Amino acid sequence: MRTSLSWFIGLVLIGTCYVPDPVSANRILFNPQQKLQLQRVKKIFIKAVALTEKGLVDPTPIEKAATDRLAAIGFTAIATENEPHAVMLKVKCEERKSWKGVRKSDGALQQPGAPSRNWKGPACQLGYFFDGQKGPWQYEVRTTFENAWEAARAEGHNDAGQFALQHLSQALRDSDFPLDLAAEWKQARLLSSLLTDPQTGKATKLKILSLAGHMPGDTMLQALQRIRTQAEFAAPATVALGFMGEPAIPTLLGLLSDPSVDIQAAAAEALGEIGAHSGNIEILPPLLAKMEAPDVHLRVQTEIVRAIGKTPDLRSLEPLEQFALKVWTARSNDPLMQELREAVDWSLWQINPTAHTDE
Repeated sequence: MRTSLSWFIGLVLIGTCYVPDPVSANRILFNPQQKLQLQRVKKIFIKAVALTEKGLVDPTPIEKAATDRLAAIGFTAIATENEPHAVMLKVKCEERKSWKGVRKSDGALQQPGAPSRNWKGPACQLGYFFDGQKGPWQYEVRTTFENAWEAARAEGHNDAGQFALQHLSQALRDSDFPLDLAAEWKQARLLSSLLTDPQTGKATKLKILSLAGHMPGDTMLQALQRIRTQAEFAAPATVALGFMGEPAIPTLLGLLSDPSVDIQAAAAEALGEIGAHSGNIEILPPLLAKMEAPDVHLRVQTEIVRAIGKTPDLRSLEPLEQFALKVWTARSNDPLMQELREAVDWSLWQINPTAHTDE
């Protein structure tokens, strides 16, 4: 068992060199000019801190890992604070995490990579400063093990602290934090370029597709239109079109007739996203017509019904009630049919909370 004295000494040491910044429960709001500047950020100064139970240690491996990962997607890491840069990225890596993480009241809780209050093992916590303000973005990179001492001993290493930092360095190299940071800054041009670049790996492209909703607009819309022509990205790109808003409606309505069931279902899901955020009821007639069309796959019908529920309009109530009668009286034990029945009930409730179906 490691002594608590060495840990206390480490805390004292870091307290003299590193002062944690207060974390506000309220998301910091940058003004329009600052947001525009963040969209153009290229140069980033990395301030790394590495802490083991023995105290502060050389953070160079951590800094190098973060530098290489940023460079891989097009950012430039600045070596010294005196060089011109727009943003300072703080990377604090610890053998045993001292900060508890994001609270339930914080808007950052649902963000990708949000710090976990439950994780007490080795972790790197990342945050940035821009224009004299601490940004709202918080990110955490962790090892696969929670107890560094036990993991080090199991692999024959005597120094648990260095063992933990080595694994954290590799975790940083494998992390998607630069992509999440670019999405936080709404750098649509950078991420769209990566998305359509043939040299970009599949995992990176899928990650960007999952982040597309942070950057609605023509740049990302055009990139999604291009990438969806590739079979392996067609379905996730179609879903991502739903976060582009009303400009994507014509494309998505056309994809309801795509030969692929996956694409039809993805298009219906995307239309539901648009309906939920825009309230555009023009999408309802085509959805209702497709719902009742012959030979429509149960998966597609389920996504259509959900989309109708996300765009509540009383004019959808009667056709949905009639459809509900059909699905609830159908003699089928197919799990997909049960999922459709549950979707119908949910959507009827969204349109009119007093509506019900007889099971």
